[in-house]
Amino acid sequence: MAKHPLGALEPRFLGLLTIRLGALFVFASALMMLVDVPLEGEASRFGIGSFELAGVPQQALRILLEWKSRDALGHARLSLLVDFVYLLIYGLFFACLATWVGARLNESKWSARAAWAATVAAVFDMLENAVLLYELARFTSPSPYPQVAASFALAKFGLLLFSAAYSLVGGLALLRRR
Repeated sequence: MAKHPLGALEPRFLGLLTIRLGALFVFASALMMLVDVPLEGEASRFGIGSFELAGVPQQALRILLEWKSRDALGHARLSLLVDFVYLLIYGLFFACLATWVGARLNESKWSARAAWAATVAAVFDMLENAVLLYELARFTSPSPYPQVAASFALAKFGLLLFSAAYSLVGGLALLRRR
Protein backbone atom coordinates (compact mmCIF):
# COMPACT_ATOMS: atom_id res chain seq x y z
CA MET A 1 0.00 0.00 0.00
CA ALA A 2 1.37 3.38 -0.97
CA LYS A 3 2.10 5.75 1.87
CA HIS A 4 -0.28 8.71 2.05
CA PRO A 5 1.42 12.08 1.40
CA LEU A 6 0.31 13.31 4.83
CA GLY A 7 2.50 10.58 6.34
CA ALA A 8 5.54 12.68 5.45
CA LEU A 9 4.51 15.38 7.93
CA GLU A 10 6.13 15.61 11.33
CA PRO A 11 3.77 14.02 13.92
CA ARG A 12 3.61 17.17 16.07
CA PHE A 13 2.62 19.32 13.07
CA LEU A 14 0.20 16.62 11.92
CA GLY A 15 -1.48 16.67 15.34
CA LEU A 16 -1.90 20.45 15.29
CA LEU A 17 -3.20 20.33 11.72
CA THR A 18 -5.67 17.58 12.64
CA ILE A 19 -7.03 19.60 15.57
CA ARG A 20 -7.48 22.70 13.42
CA LEU A 21 -9.09 20.73 10.60
CA GLY A 22 -11.35 19.04 13.16
CA ALA A 23 -12.60 22.42 14.38
CA LEU A 24 -13.10 23.55 10.77
CA PHE A 25 -14.92 20.28 10.02
CA VAL A 26 -17.35 20.84 12.91
CA PHE A 27 -18.03 24.42 11.78
CA ALA A 28 -18.43 23.39 8.12
CA SER A 29 -20.76 20.52 9.09
CA ALA A 30 -23.00 22.95 10.99
CA LEU A 31 -22.99 25.28 7.97
CA MET A 32 -23.89 22.42 5.63
CA MET A 33 -26.82 21.49 7.89
CA LEU A 34 -28.10 25.08 7.75
CA VAL A 35 -27.81 25.22 3.96
CA ASP A 36 -29.69 21.92 3.76
CA VAL A 37 -32.75 22.93 5.86
CA PRO A 38 -34.78 24.41 2.95
CA LEU A 39 -34.32 21.13 1.04
CA GLU A 40 -36.03 18.92 3.62
CA GLY A 41 -39.52 17.89 2.59
CA GLU A 42 -41.88 15.01 2.00
CA ALA A 43 -39.90 13.57 -0.91
CA SER A 44 -36.55 14.63 0.54
CA ARG A 45 -36.66 13.95 4.28
CA PHE A 46 -32.86 14.14 4.44
CA GLY A 47 -32.47 17.17 2.19
CA ILE A 48 -29.71 16.89 -0.38
CA GLY A 49 -28.86 13.44 1.02
CA SER A 50 -32.18 12.16 -0.28
CA PHE A 51 -31.28 13.41 -3.75
CA GLU A 52 -27.80 11.87 -3.52
CA LEU A 53 -29.27 8.47 -2.66
CA ALA A 54 -32.45 8.61 -4.78
CA GLY A 55 -31.09 5.78 -6.92
CA VAL A 56 -33.94 5.68 -9.43
CA PRO A 57 -35.09 8.33 -11.92
CA GLN A 58 -38.65 8.45 -10.55
CA GLN A 59 -37.52 9.32 -7.01
CA ALA A 60 -34.95 11.86 -8.20
CA LEU A 61 -37.57 13.56 -10.38
CA ARG A 62 -40.05 13.55 -7.49
CA ILE A 63 -37.48 15.37 -5.35
CA LEU A 64 -36.72 17.87 -8.11
CA LEU A 65 -40.44 18.60 -8.62
CA GLU A 66 -40.94 19.11 -4.88
CA TRP A 67 -37.99 21.50 -4.73
CA LYS A 68 -39.27 23.40 -7.78
CA SER A 69 -42.73 23.77 -6.20
CA ARG A 70 -41.10 25.25 -3.07
CA ASP A 71 -38.65 27.37 -5.09
CA ALA A 72 -35.74 25.48 -3.49
CA LEU A 73 -33.74 24.51 -6.59
CA GLY A 74 -31.34 27.39 -5.92
CA HIS A 75 -30.74 26.03 -2.41
CA ALA A 76 -29.98 22.61 -3.89
CA ARG A 77 -27.46 24.14 -6.29
CA LEU A 78 -25.90 26.13 -3.43
CA SER A 79 -25.68 23.01 -1.27
CA LEU A 80 -23.86 21.12 -4.00
CA LEU A 81 -21.49 24.00 -4.74
CA VAL A 82 -20.66 24.51 -1.04
CA ASP A 83 -20.09 20.76 -0.82
CA PHE A 84 -17.07 21.13 -3.11
CA VAL A 85 -15.37 23.08 -0.30
CA TYR A 86 -16.78 20.78 2.38
CA LEU A 87 -15.38 17.66 0.71
CA LEU A 88 -11.90 19.20 0.79
CA ILE A 89 -12.29 19.91 4.50
CA TYR A 90 -13.62 16.48 5.52
CA GLY A 91 -11.26 14.65 3.15
CA LEU A 92 -8.24 16.37 4.65
CA PHE A 93 -9.55 16.05 8.21
CA PHE A 94 -10.21 12.31 8.07
CA ALA A 95 -6.96 11.65 6.18
CA CYS A 96 -5.00 13.70 8.75
CA LEU A 97 -6.78 12.04 11.65
CA ALA A 98 -6.06 8.53 10.37
CA THR A 99 -2.43 9.41 9.66
CA TRP A 100 -1.99 11.06 13.07
CA VAL A 101 -3.56 8.11 14.90
CA GLY A 102 -1.33 5.75 12.92
CA ALA A 103 1.76 7.79 13.80
CA ARG A 104 0.82 7.76 17.49
CA LEU A 105 0.27 3.98 17.34
CA ASN A 106 3.49 3.51 15.37
CA GLU A 107 1.39 1.74 12.73
CA SER A 108 1.46 2.80 9.09
CA LYS A 109 -0.23 0.07 7.04
CA TRP A 110 -3.84 0.57 8.15
CA SER A 111 -3.47 4.29 8.77
CA ALA A 112 -2.37 4.75 5.15
CA ARG A 113 -5.38 2.74 3.98
CA ALA A 114 -7.73 4.81 6.12
CA ALA A 115 -6.15 8.07 4.92
CA TRP A 116 -6.43 7.00 1.28
CA ALA A 117 -10.03 5.93 1.91
CA ALA A 118 -10.87 9.47 3.07
CA THR A 119 -9.10 10.95 0.06
CA VAL A 120 -10.87 8.67 -2.43
CA ALA A 121 -14.20 9.36 -0.66
CA ALA A 122 -13.74 13.06 -1.37
CA VAL A 123 -13.09 12.26 -5.05
CA PHE A 124 -16.28 10.17 -5.20
CA ASP A 125 -18.15 13.08 -3.60
CA MET A 126 -16.79 15.40 -6.28
CA LEU A 127 -18.00 13.06 -9.03
CA GLU A 128 -21.37 12.66 -7.29
CA ASN A 129 -21.77 16.45 -7.09
CA ALA A 130 -21.01 16.81 -10.80
CA VAL A 131 -23.72 14.27 -11.68
CA LEU A 132 -26.25 15.93 -9.36
CA LEU A 133 -25.47 19.40 -10.72
CA TYR A 134 -26.04 18.02 -14.22
CA GLU A 135 -29.43 16.68 -13.12
CA LEU A 136 -30.33 20.05 -11.57
CA ALA A 137 -29.23 22.01 -14.65
CA ARG A 138 -31.22 19.82 -17.01
CA PHE A 139 -34.12 19.46 -14.54
CA THR A 140 -34.33 15.83 -15.48
CA SER A 141 -33.20 12.56 -13.99
CA PRO A 142 -32.93 10.05 -16.81
CA SER A 143 -31.17 6.76 -16.25
CA PRO A 144 -28.41 6.21 -15.35
CA TYR A 145 -27.73 9.52 -13.54
CA PRO A 146 -29.57 8.80 -10.26
CA GLN A 147 -28.01 5.35 -10.12
CA VAL A 148 -24.53 6.73 -10.81
CA ALA A 149 -24.93 9.48 -8.18
CA ALA A 150 -26.19 6.95 -5.61
CA SER A 151 -23.27 4.62 -6.40
CA PHE A 152 -20.77 7.42 -5.84
CA ALA A 153 -22.58 8.42 -2.63
CA LEU A 154 -22.60 4.87 -1.25
CA ALA A 155 -18.91 4.43 -2.07
CA LYS A 156 -18.16 7.78 -0.41
CA PHE A 157 -20.07 6.90 2.75
CA GLY A 158 -18.50 3.43 2.95
CA LEU A 159 -14.97 4.77 2.60
CA LEU A 160 -15.60 7.53 5.15
CA LEU A 161 -17.05 5.00 7.56
CA PHE A 162 -13.92 2.87 7.23
CA SER A 163 -11.65 5.87 7.77
CA ALA A 164 -13.63 7.12 10.78
CA ALA A 165 -13.81 3.61 12.27
CA TYR A 166 -10.04 3.19 11.99
CA SER A 167 -9.50 6.53 13.71
CA LEU A 168 -12.03 5.74 16.44
CA VAL A 169 -10.64 2.28 17.18
CA GLY A 170 -7.07 3.62 17.00
CA GLY A 171 -7.98 6.52 19.26
CA LEU A 172 -9.48 4.13 21.81
CA ALA A 173 -6.31 2.02 21.65
CA LEU A 174 -4.28 5.17 22.37
CA LEU A 175 -6.45 6.00 25.37
CA ARG A 176 -6.10 2.46 26.66
CA ARG A 177 -2.30 2.73 26.53
CA ARG A 178 -2.34 5.59 29.04
